[in-house]
Amino acid sequence: MPKHFFFDLDGTLTRSRTLMAAAHQELFDKLCREKNVVVITGGQLSQIRKQIPSRFDGMYIVLSQSGNHAIEKNGEILWSERFTQEQKDGILALIRKIHDDVRLPVKDENDLVEDRGSQISYSLIGHHEDVSKKEAFDPGAQKRLAILAKHAEGVEELRKTGADVRPGGTTTFDFTIAGKHKGFNIRRLIEKKDWKKEDCVYVGDALFPGGNDETVIGVIPTHAVRDPNETFDFVKNNLL
Repeated sequence: MPKHFFFDLDGTLTRSRTLMAAAHQELFDKLCREKNVVVITGGQLSQIRKQIPSRFDGMYIVLSQSGNHAIEKNGEILWSERFTQEQKDGILALIRKIHDDVRLPVKDENDLVEDRGSQISYSLIGHHEDVSKKEAFDPGAQKRLAILAKHAEGVEELRKTGADVRPGGTTTFDFTIAGKHKGFNIRRLIEKKDWKKEDCVYVGDALFPGGNDETVIGVIPTHAVRDPNETFDFVKNNLL
C-alpha cells in the first residue's frame, strides 16, 4: 500500500477550477492524516487554495506550476524556478501565432493567458469559461496536440531557448522550462525526501500520450482516473 500520494488537481482531485466536492473532503482529510500527500498542478498556489479548502492548509505538500514552485507543509519554499526574458518572449510569440491561427470565439480575450512565473498557461477558450464547456472542449487533448503538430517549427524554436509546451488541464497549453515538468519535479522531491519510488503513487487524469501527466510514467507508479469520483474511490481503497 502506498505511503506517499501525488495528485494532479483539475480533473483528478476537483473539476476544473472548482472547489473540492464536499463528499470528498472527509476522505482527503483522512488521507492527509495517514499518508504523505502531494498536490502537483500547473496552477499557482493561489489557485490551488481556491480549490482545496483552507482547512487542509499545512496538511499537504504543494508542487505548483508543474512542480517548479515547491512548498513544504510548513510553508517553507523548497525551490522556485523562473523563466528568462528570452524564454518568456518566445512563449508569448508562439501564443500569438496559435491564437491568430485558431481564431476561436471567446468571452474574454483577457482571460486567455496567465503568467505564473515559472509557467505560462494559454487557454484556447478562457480559464474561467463554464466548467462543463471546458470539460467538453478537448477530452484526450487531440485538438491541442494537432495544433502543436501544426506549429511544430515554432515549438522547436521555443525549445532552443530552453522552454517547452504541452497540453494542460482541459483547454490550455502549459509552457514550462524545458525538462522541468511534473516527472522531473516529482523525482526531485522524492530524492530530497529520501522516499522510495515503490512507496509512491501518482494519480492523474491525463496519463495518456501527450497528456500533462505522461512525464510521471516511469518515475513512480501511476494510477489513471477519469474524474474526481474515481480518484476518491481509489483513495478509499487505500486507506487503513
